[in-house]
Amino acid sequence: MYTLIVRASFEAAHEIPGHKGKCSRLHGHGYRVEAEFTGKELDSLGMLYDFGDLKSVLNEFLPDHTYLNEVMPFVTTAENVARWIFEQLQKRGLPVSAVTVWETEKYACRYRPD
Repeated sequence: MYTLIVRASFEAAHEIPGHKGKCSRLHGHGYRVEAEFTGKELDSLGMLYDFGDLKSVLNEFLPDHTYLNEVMPFVTTAENVARWIFEQLQKRGLPVSAVTVWETEKYACRYRPD
């Protein structure tokens, strides 16, 4: 089994209504995303997928310089954003196995279905 890991990033603002701390106020993050793709079969060049192609797909839908609360139909926690990115990749037919969203250097969420 092969696992490719592709990183991307985006800048966005959000707030979490109902949060008991400072996250209830408008703030922003320099999000980092790590998407993992797995498979057993390599192509004739010996590749599972081209890294550049995977990064291009990620950049197609990452909401750079936006207010997440206006563009996403859910509370914009790291958990929900990670799942949403996973689903976007899955809808495009890619063999995504996990997505990690880093809000800061210290805090991240990895989404992986059961």
